[in-house]
Amino acid sequence: MKTKTVTFNAENWTGATFTVRYQILKDGTIKFKFRNEEFKILFTKEQDSSHTFIFGKCYDTHCSKYPIVKVSKLDFECWAATDDDCGGIFREHTDPVAATCQVLSNII
Repeated sequence: MKTKTVTFNAENWTGATFTVRYQILKDGTIKFKFRNEEFKILFTKEQDSSHTFIFGKCYDTHCSKYPIVKVSKLDFECWAATDDDCGGIFREHTDPVAATCQVLSNII
């Protein structure tokens, strides 16, 4: 298990700067707390002949039936997070937890 810390601005939603400490488990799952709620991001990886796609789904650890935020990454680009597949809140960041929290800051 690895522990990392990321500091980010929640952009125009709150104007606040947050620091989130998170754990990366051996299977790649990320666990973190944001605004006193616990979340986890589960990842899958897909690869075609020229690109690697990484997809993650963020769940509340107490209700893990439906993902709250989806994150994705193509090759070495920034992580993109959204709460909706068709025109919802969209944020990009170099760290998957920061991108996820920037969306969460608007919906929790």
